[in-house]
Amino acid sequence: MNPVIDLLKNHTSIRLFNEQPVTDEEEQAILACVLRGASAGNMMQYTIIPIRNKETLAKLAESCDDQPFIAKAGLALLFVADNYKWKRFFESRGVTDHGAPYRGPEIPDLMLAIQDAMIAAQNSVIAAESLGLGTCYIGDIMEQAEYHRELFHLPSYTMPVTLVVMGHFDSKPQLRSRFDTQYVVSREVYPSVDETFINGMFQKEESKQENFAQKFYSRKIEADFFKEMIRSVNVYLAQWLK
Repeated sequence: MNPVIDLLKNHTSIRLFNEQPVTDEEEQAILACVLRGASAGNMMQYTIIPIRNKETLAKLAESCDDQPFIAKAGLALLFVADNYKWKRFFESRGVTDHGAPYRGPEIPDLMLAIQDAMIAAQNSVIAAESLGLGTCYIGDIMEQAEYHRELFHLPSYTMPVTLVVMGHFDSKPQLRSRFDTQYVVSREVYPSVDETFINGMFQKEESKQENFAQKFYSRKIEADFFKEMIRSVNVYLAQWLK
């Protein structure tokens, strides 16, 4: 089997790092791969903030829903969707929109920036794991908008979309099961999601836990962290919703 295929098929999040440091050479190799990720119009509408400072990592361990393992990471990469630099460029060159004044970034600009940032983030994960490092995505970086803006000096028209923590590790957890392919891959057109489809898709989960739907909803969607994520994302979106 192709080693890259093996790597991808055996991905799992690592939340227990050992004390072996991530070297400068490893970081440089990862960033070189990140920068070759696909990008809409080659605009590279993202900014990457590498984080090694233990004090900063400890702050993130608290602000990202109290996850202590973040503080133990050898390296964290913050991926920021970034329309600010192109905004400054267009303004400095006096561009106009069909003769009208430049309006600034719009929601589609943000969507493309998020795509760019997440492609870059996935490249970092693949590169890190190819070097024997463990990784974990932290989506909770989207919370606490005001705090993270100040912590990282984020200007307008930027939004942190994911944090990837990485480091060396001693053991991997067992792979978690995924939904069967038939419920995720639909050739040519979107599938017909009827009651039979839903019953089949969630059969495993519902057989293991009574009232799975309500318990999952309560644990995730009704949770305080998700309410905070909604609030913070709306704070960020307000910049683009003119």
